[in-house]
Amino acid sequence: MRTLLYIFLFFPTLGFSQNLTSTTNINITKSWSQEPSGYNYPMNIRVPIGTAPPNGFPVCILLHGNGGNGGGMINQFANLLECHALVAPTGYLNSWNICAENSDAPDIEMINDLVNLLQGYSNIDSNKIRIIGSSNGAGLANNIFIENSNTGIDIICAIVSHLNEPQYHLGNFHKPNALTDPLSSFCGYDNVVNPLATRKYLSISNDNDLVIPYAGGTSVVGVDFLPAETAAFYIAENNGFTGSQLTSGTTMGSPQVTEYSYLSGAVVHIKGDAGHSTNVTQREYIKSYFSDCEVTLGINDYKPNKVKVYPNPTNSIITVTGFSDQVNQYSVFNILGQQVLSGSITSKITHIDLSELVSNIYFLKINDQVIKIIRK
Repeated sequence: MRTLLYIFLFFPTLGFSQNLTSTTNINITKSWSQEPSGYNYPMNIRVPIGTAPPNGFPVCILLHGNGGNGGGMINQFANLLECHALVAPTGYLNSWNICAENSDAPDIEMINDLVNLLQGYSNIDSNKIRIIGSSNGAGLANNIFIENSNTGIDIICAIVSHLNEPQYHLGNFHKPNALTDPLSSFCGYDNVVNPLATRKYLSISNDNDLVIPYAGGTSVVGVDFLPAETAAFYIAENNGFTGSQLTSGTTMGSPQVTEYSYLSGAVVHIKGDAGHSTNVTQREYIKSYFSDCEVTLGINDYKPNKVKVYPNPTNSIITVTGFSDQVNQYSVFNILGQQVLSGSITSKITHIDLSELVSNIYFLKINDQVIKIIRK
């Protein structure tokens, strides 16, 4: 396959003194049989206003669903990941090449090039490149998880499309040897791959999704799928989990979702009932998982947490340590940003009773620090 890569920027050279901005022009062109003269992937970019944190902004590459586009993904996530730089390409024919789509484009090659480019900007954290894909874009996100070896990609989130059988079959992860082919066995995904085990992974699927079957099997998109919970378990195994598949999870939120968490949250599956979409609890979970703006309360100082909270998750009482004997005020907020508890920390070890709160995700704010806590 002949590949062309053109990079045109508003700046004369690409170097470490250069910042990514919302008006930066990144052109990545690929050629293949459908587009022998080359297809230029449109790129929508949004970079937060203001000074970047010391290590640079985390950046999230957003991958649209079939028929969507990058601009729509920016609009969808701009207020959710407000402290991330967002980069959203648009796929050929508004699609991504997974198996039976109209596009046969080399989308993985494009993503590899895009990640390498982003890591060269001085205001971008080269070790916090994140991927979010929705529906058809989640299929590409899962391919990235399987195939890409750049350790700077630290989180991958697949929304309403978990692993399909071409991607995982016969006990192994696979990638296509050449072009995908819906008429061949497993769409041509015949090369065994051992994905990186260092990335965090979040999948969001719904048990009433009429497009992607939660329980696995045949779908309307032309490929068969694994059961959603089993798919997450296989990813957890790849990342080092040695136990049995979880048969029950933690219920939280309103609307309610169920969390299946492996490896202390390194691999998480969220089950909901939002059809082929997401609800507010799932979206807020993404914000928390990506630690955006120290997770939700408009705090944008990027300071590491000094306080320690345990046990977390908790059934009722949490213990807070890490402060001197001086008085510190604390507040507990729900996922909608509403304060539900407050009080004072007057000693080096303080206990906070959460037993009156319903099972959910909450955020404990002490001075300028915010920590996610889970009430079982």
